[in-house]
Amino acid sequence: MPRTLLTGANGFVAATILDQLVAAGHQVTGSVRSAAKGEQILARHPEYKGHVDFVVVSEYAKPGTWDEAFQSKDFDYVIHSAAPLLDDPNNKDFIKDFLTPSVDGATEILKSAKKYGKNIKSIVVTGSVNAMTTGQDIDTRVFTSKEWLPLTIEDAVKAQHPYFSYCVAKAESEKAIWKFVETEKPAFTVTNINYSSDVFHSLFNGTYETTPDTSFPSYIDVRDLAYAHIKSLTTPEVANQRFVVGGLHYSSQLAVNALKKVPELEGRLPKDNSEVEKYVKFGDVAEWNAKIGLTPRTPEETFGDAARKILEIEKEFA
Repeated sequence: MPRTLLTGANGFVAATILDQLVAAGHQVTGSVRSAAKGEQILARHPEYKGHVDFVVVSEYAKPGTWDEAFQSKDFDYVIHSAAPLLDDPNNKDFIKDFLTPSVDGATEILKSAKKYGKNIKSIVVTGSVNAMTTGQDIDTRVFTSKEWLPLTIEDAVKAQHPYFSYCVAKAESEKAIWKFVETEKPAFTVTNINYSSDVFHSLFNGTYETTPDTSFPSYIDVRDLAYAHIKSLTTPEVANQRFVVGGLHYSSQLAVNALKKVPELEGRLPKDNSEVEKYVKFGDVAEWNAKIGLTPRTPEETFGDAARKILEIEKEFA
């Protein structure tokens, strides 16, 4: 059975990837920032015993931080879903607080994998649609796998704006990945998956009286995103490729309409809004979905299932 390193194993996306990897018969080593995080995962999922272990990596961007992980086990695959934490309000300087940790966080694992991962076949890296857009130009662009954020390092340094800094850092970290592949020519392949998401739980937890405006009009079900990561490990058509996956239309009102079909949410949903819906034009997302055999779930499946899961958790911690 394949052995896979999954970074940031307790993260939202990674948790679903972990579940699907175990179901697919992988032996998984998950990286976590503290031993307690790994213990929490095993306590919640006793069925993982014998299939999952953990390695503590607290600083993703530190030189050599992944060396021990690759020296201790012989991995077949890597899914790098972890990223440095950039949402600290004290992060003010673009170069020090955003660019350097993002680029090093993406490339340090590649360096260690090349040096010590002698049998690694492929690495899949979780990206972000923010490497392509801030969301402010979606009316005038068509997004394909070749698209990049139009903002530069110089723009971010000049603006010193946290959101612009985040977006530029995401783009530069992905560019650093492809520079590594081009110059280092590792034996393994690299795939970079970009996706978008939006708010959800706040639509029925009492935050809003009226359905809020949409921040970004596209989404993917986390289960579909997890499937895309795992499938990309062994799909030759996406080896050494960068692409957007999912690409479904989203609006807050669309999500609320789907949640209206969940009886338990009666009386908890905000009133309908009158927002003029925005759309993102993806030029090749259907092509990439087809290459990995992905048929995205419907809004009713995504938002209905997610709401029911959150309701279960609410009862558990009530």
